[in-house]
Amino acid sequence: MTAAFRFALLLASIAVATGCSGTREVNITSEPQAAFIQIDGQNAGNAPLTHTFNFRHKPSYVVTASLQGYFTEEVVLGGKSPPVQYGALRIVLLEDEAFKATTTSEATNAWLRIQISPTLTADMVWQKLVDSVTSAYSSLEQLDNSSGYIRSVSTSRKFRGPKGQFSVRTRFTGSIAQKEPLLYKLKIESEISWNGSDWSPYSRVYKEDAALIEELQSRLGIK
Repeated sequence: MTAAFRFALLLASIAVATGCSGTREVNITSEPQAAFIQIDGQNAGNAPLTHTFNFRHKPSYVVTASLQGYFTEEVVLGGKSPPVQYGALRIVLLEDEAFKATTTSEATNAWLRIQISPTLTADMVWQKLVDSVTSAYSSLEQLDNSSGYIRSVSTSRKFRGPKGQFSVRTRFTGSIAQKEPLLYKLKIESEISWNGSDWSPYSRVYKEDAALIEELQSRLGIK
């Protein structure tokens, strides 16, 4: 065997070894099933799926799994990551308990106007409004019959998150928007906090809040 031949054989062996370590096929699954998978921000489809990673092109990839009702999970894969070496990546998503306890509503952080039934007097409307709100909330923060303004205290609950507990709080506000014909506006303020002190708007309300809005629409509004 000549030196030139041995050198060529060595180069071929290196090329094969590089190809094996540089390109890896990984089977991606999720728990629960059918999570939507993105790789470096690019849509890959729903799990389970198989993807080929080229680690000669870049040293690492970010695999993101998302599913409604669960927290999004990110996994960073490098060429020597165990899932890459074994050819299988299983991503387990944590259920979002706040999502499960909440729902959507037209009155979430926005005024919902209700045209009051002409069969109801202003006093009747006010009494029905107060009765419904005090049944849904433990107490009231503000109450003014003359202006038709009512505001509840906040209802706050804590939930388990991927980085510890977080809180969601809601509060009802209602007031007269127009006296003739009588028109009321209602709103559920909903906020979320990841640290217990800083709050930001949350797009969902507790199911009890949504039920309250539906009840008021039914009891006060024009049929």
